[in-house]
Amino acid sequence: MKRSWPLICMVLLWFWAAWLAQGQTQVIVQEGAIDSRSLSGHVNGGLENAALKKVVVELCSPCWKAVLASTDTDNAGYFSFKKPPGKLFYLRFFAPGFHQLEIKVRIDKHATHDLVIQMLMAT
Repeated sequence: MKRSWPLICMVLLWFWAAWLAQGQTQVIVQEGAIDSRSLSGHVNGGLENAALKKVVVELCSPCWKAVLASTDTDNAGYFSFKKPPGKLFYLRFFAPGFHQLEIKVRIDKHATHDLVIQMLMAT
């Protein structure tokens, strides 16, 4: 039994470190709505502000309570949703090593561009 004690301590230390690592990411909520031509755009991040692939992008109900649709960014960091009825939409972005981001998007046919999302690295 004495030999198993260091193993138990090591496993507990590993779980504690994993728990601490989870606490290092935050949910960032963008205040106000962003105007865009559509529910599509690019996601960038990292030290070089490079395109992020495999970011999970969720189209949510108001206040982010339920996921209505989900997609991943492609190798160029691009994502797109078909526009459901309405003018105000809630988008959530997840990527390993980055803070979760929640934004409101207002569709405006006079907007000059699609979305450009900047994700912040978790520390």
